[in-house]
Amino acid sequence: MLRTPFIETLSDLFIRSAQWRGRDELFVDDIDRITGTEAFDQALTVAQGFADNGAAQVEVIAYLCRSSARHAVAWFAAPLSGRIACSLHVRETPERLGQALNWLDARILVHDEDLEGEAIAAVAASGHRIRRISLGARGSADADYSDIVAHGKRFDVAAHRPEPDDIAAIVFSSGTTGKPKGIMHTQKTLLEAAKGGQVVMGPITPDSATLLYMQPSFAAWPIIVLPFVAAKAKVCFGKAFTPAAFLESCQRERITLAPLVPTMWRMVFEAGPENYDLSALTLVSISGEAPAPSDVRQLYDRICQNICCVYLSGEAFTASGVMANTRDLMERGKIGSSGRPVVGGDVRILVPGGGFDDEVANGETGEIAISGPSLAIGYWKDPELTREKFRDGWWRSGDLGRLDADNYLWVSGRIDNVINTGGIKVSGEEIEHALLSHPSVAQCAVVGQPDQRMGQRIEAYLVARGAPPDIEEISLFLRQQRHLAGFKVPKAFHWIDEMPTGPTGKLFRRALRVDGS
Repeated sequence: MLRTPFIETLSDLFIRSAQWRGRDELFVDDIDRITGTEAFDQALTVAQGFADNGAAQVEVIAYLCRSSARHAVAWFAAPLSGRIACSLHVRETPERLGQALNWLDARILVHDEDLEGEAIAAVAASGHRIRRISLGARGSADADYSDIVAHGKRFDVAAHRPEPDDIAAIVFSSGTTGKPKGIMHTQKTLLEAAKGGQVVMGPITPDSATLLYMQPSFAAWPIIVLPFVAAKAKVCFGKAFTPAAFLESCQRERITLAPLVPTMWRMVFEAGPENYDLSALTLVSISGEAPAPSDVRQLYDRICQNICCVYLSGEAFTASGVMANTRDLMERGKIGSSGRPVVGGDVRILVPGGGFDDEVANGETGEIAISGPSLAIGYWKDPELTREKFRDGWWRSGDLGRLDADNYLWVSGRIDNVINTGGIKVSGEEIEHALLSHPSVAQCAVVGQPDQRMGQRIEAYLVARGAPPDIEEISLFLRQQRHLAGFKVPKAFHWIDEMPTGPTGKLFRRALRVDGS
């Protein structure tokens, strides 16, 4: 057994956990069932495969993959060996993926076999030589997972042990300017996130199992996976969410923690969960967007009577989060709140636009600031935004909220215009910039409207330059000319005579939202 002096990094933690998991399954999907020992051995050979394909330590390994057991091994191979893991959005356009690869200075792109075409197009769009590793058949890739695992050498992690302050992962998040934000987490912050998850999702034991349908490009993936790996428990992955597949997997794999966003839980409620054996569930999590009181009550009555409602982010992760448990929700009348900070975490409510020390009076609404040991260190290649958002161990979230008389956090919206649709955060400004490049659009505003199924629905309000064009033409323009992914294209377009403005002449989006938020 490979020993490290003590656990200082995520690399150390993965080594210990995978080895102690031993012959028990660690990563499971519909095709592969990878034990702890196999995951450790395969991660070492994949890490050496990164080196053989030209990726040095502290360089970025990009992933264009859906959730799977092989992806999990390949993802951990990066921080295990001192490299930086960054998962790309599989639904993004090749042009945007190419831009991301350039921005990351990625050396290698790991991709699913059925995403080979998208991977080829992304590398071509980048204009650079980026080597590709396929998780399935090699095809035209430079290497493939099976061949590396079968014939590759093991990476000498003892001789190349990463340091706690080394960057281990970059997590993408939408920015208010339409540019992506690359949230930088170190070996140490991810280690703290893995430990903090034992509080939020615990107790997690080697007999525990969780089920993920979140794609790896979302912060929810490492937020859930890291604590379960740390606890030497089982992680199951599903590639495409359907309520039936989710319920069948919970029953078959004896899932103990089921984490979904409210949109997904509402679909599960309609699929007859009473017809499945969910007796192994010890905790259900609802996060990603604000749940309705009816969501919490249905979870309690129909799924599991142990519930956690969590306020987390890609910047904060679990050891810097806020959570409410079943007693908070069902006995203390706090349904709708996010709870109170976890062990080691802290919250301030700041005056919007003020300094980090400018706190509002208790009960007043302001900007939520978060502190804790799993807090990210800043944004990739954006020192100005890092200085603006991070200071002295605190991070300004851009979310609005208040603390009630019992110090429970209530989140009320966004300062900026990031739209949370089905748990996916989309920048309204990115869509606005694309719309404004159309010759017939003089002004526009993109907002999120309340939607019972998706949480928020993307809608666009436009002032025409001349005669308004056909809506389908605008939609095709966004997809084909501006290369927006389908989920970013507004679901409704409204032609109006003029945009609402505030006292200073700035766009007043609140007037366009039906709930006035």
